[in-house]
Amino acid sequence: MRLPVQKTVLVLLAIVVSAALAVALPTVIVLVKGVDRVDPVPVVAIAAILFAAALLGLVVLRHLRALERLRGTILTLISDAAERAPNLSPNDLTAEVARVGAAIDELVSHRLERQAAPDERLAAVLGSIPEAIVVVTEAGQVSLVNAAAKELLDAERIAIGTSVFAALRRRTVEAAIGQAREAGRPVRVTVDTVDGEALTARVVELGEHGGAVFSFSVAEVLQHLEVEHDLGLHDTPPPPGEVTDATPLAELAMLVFDSETTGLDVERDAIVSVGGVRMHGARIYRSAVIDRLVDPKRPIPPRSTAIHGITDEMVAAAPDFVGLWEILEPLLAGTVIVGHNIGFDIAHLAKATAADGIEWTPPPFLDTLLLSAALEPGKPALGLDELAARHGVNVRGRHTALGDSLMTAEIYQRMLPRLRDAGVVTLGDAIEFSKKPKHILRMQHRAGW
Repeated sequence: MRLPVQKTVLVLLAIVVSAALAVALPTVIVLVKGVDRVDPVPVVAIAAILFAAALLGLVVLRHLRALERLRGTILTLISDAAERAPNLSPNDLTAEVARVGAAIDELVSHRLERQAAPDERLAAVLGSIPEAIVVVTEAGQVSLVNAAAKELLDAERIAIGTSVFAALRRRTVEAAIGQAREAGRPVRVTVDTVDGEALTARVVELGEHGGAVFSFSVAEVLQHLEVEHDLGLHDTPPPPGEVTDATPLAELAMLVFDSETTGLDVERDAIVSVGGVRMHGARIYRSAVIDRLVDPKRPIPPRSTAIHGITDEMVAAAPDFVGLWEILEPLLAGTVIVGHNIGFDIAHLAKATAADGIEWTPPPFLDTLLLSAALEPGKPALGLDELAARHGVNVRGRHTALGDSLMTAEIYQRMLPRLRDAGVVTLGDAIEFSKKPKHILRMQHRAGW
């Protein structure tokens, strides 16, 4: 049970005052009564003063540190995309700060409940419609699906954020959207599932929003009243502009990037998978992603497969690095690369481009490992899992290139208010700020990046 700071401070102050009086009392008696000498008790009293003062200082320092952690939590919650409050360890908090932290958790929960209410009403409406409905982006990502569509097209193939081409054949989907665009109105067409079944669909092209709505008639109405959606997938990032040290972080075009490799030796190992997601300022654009396997032209050691799950069989039909670069280069153009321990990934890209005779100069980069160490110099645990827990980021798709990129993007997004509070507002500020944890920089340099 925590003793409230106010009571603790009062008790320690009482000890200090009592001990001080004990030290001063012999002198007072000599002066008042005129006696020659009174046996002093200063040693014990002075020790009590020093001990109580030290305890008082520790209590106040712990309280101030707890307040600083709470302030960091509040700054992190400025992020609009915060799903839950960052973790505040009860062991690090005083009683008063813990109560304020609990009130913040309650406030966040209440806000999330209010935000969920419109979604629940939308789910009830769309779930009751006697048609299977799928909304896709221009690139074919599924942004909305109701229960009937999941039943018709297989829930595992038609999940939010995945490609609709896992359920429907690309040729027929693209032709259907083209017909709707050309007609300028809803059209009825036939599309094929990947299993070869022909389905009649009503298709509406979404115009400036990109993508289309597919609806299929079904034999009976499902009563699950269920719908999943992420309509933000239709948003596309602004085109990158010129990047300089003076570019504000709030306007910075970034590719949050990660790679999986055959091992940790930059000189000997090779890339087997890349993943990335575009950001612009604090906004994550989940529609602009890359998630590709790469043929490393060498066996993947079992110890590496045990971490990322990628086998020789999985990359056998994948493009080599040159084929990957045709897709990756446009996403990198004009952006700053962001990642966790990103120097490792950049070193692999630099080695691979050089080996294939590709001219490439690495752009500026920001390392969330270094930024975290600079923001929280007293925190030794700086792994991606630990940072996710501290920032309230849900762990999804860990040790996959795209999964780690999405986690890193959310962590960086939640860092931005704290960086701004620390006076870090431009790219140049962030690069200089990243140089503070010199011990980590030395370790990275020794590792070859």
